[in-house]
Amino acid sequence: MNAKREQWSYLPNAKVWAGRFKNSHNAPHWHYDCELLFVENGELGVFCNGKFYTMHAGQAFFINSEQVHYMHAKSPDTVITMFVFDYGLIKSFANGTTPDCPLLSEKYNLRGLYDEIKEQLSAGQKFYGEYSSCLITMKMIEIFRTEHLVPKEKRVRTVERLKLLLTDIDEKFEFYDLKTAADFMGMNPAYFSRLFHKLTGINFSQYLNYVRCRKAVELLNSGQDISITEVAFKCGFETIRNFNLIFKAFTGYTPKSLPKDFVMNKSFTSLNETSHNPTSVECELLESTDD
Repeated sequence: MNAKREQWSYLPNAKVWAGRFKNSHNAPHWHYDCELLFVENGELGVFCNGKFYTMHAGQAFFINSEQVHYMHAKSPDTVITMFVFDYGLIKSFANGTTPDCPLLSEKYNLRGLYDEIKEQLSAGQKFYGEYSSCLITMKMIEIFRTEHLVPKEKRVRTVERLKLLLTDIDEKFEFYDLKTAADFMGMNPAYFSRLFHKLTGINFSQYLNYVRCRKAVELLNSGQDISITEVAFKCGFETIRNFNLIFKAFTGYTPKSLPKDFVMNKSFTSLNETSHNPTSVECELLESTDD
């Protein structure tokens, strides 16, 4: 998943997707859809809308449309169930509000909801899409009736600009530095640095190096006849020494020793913790309504 807008697709006539993940990790991203999830087993760290939360087994979490977020499992055996659905399903009654805390106060029997929605979407019976939409809508009505609601934050200009910045970095990462990003946002570097950390939960330099290393992995595994020096400069690193150090910090390998089937891990929230190896964990989709 690129650290920019995530585009979800649904089955024909359906506006809901559901799936179960083990050891879930992803990078900061956003989407127009809403996301409802609960932890079946283990613990999950979730960053959403400028704050970090720790979820335990049985707890539920709601991520509203357009909120920048990411998550990382606290242990490899953490299992979560996730629903992604069109914001239009709740727009009429949400009416510009959202739960005060995305970490919800009740469990809401989301496991039962998952089983019913999966059965509907997998069987493909008549009106399966409409029926599934009704199920998630009714559950969200229950949530909005139970939770304390507040007006949805209106940081449209700043957040929209940040979304454009993340997209631009993903396309022109080799030309970016802190000043370039701050200029893009129309801010001074110090203020931008604080704002970026507040909205994404990570430092800008850490995020930029993550994107560059991900691109370097793609180049090294592309099969092209390209030297490591060329890869380093193409990805925006000024020296080979700097490239080698940062690349190993993110992947656990030097560019020369990178396995051919290596996939860049999506989690980089604990890179400064020497006890944590970011390459030792991978997100696994256990099942979904696409099956």
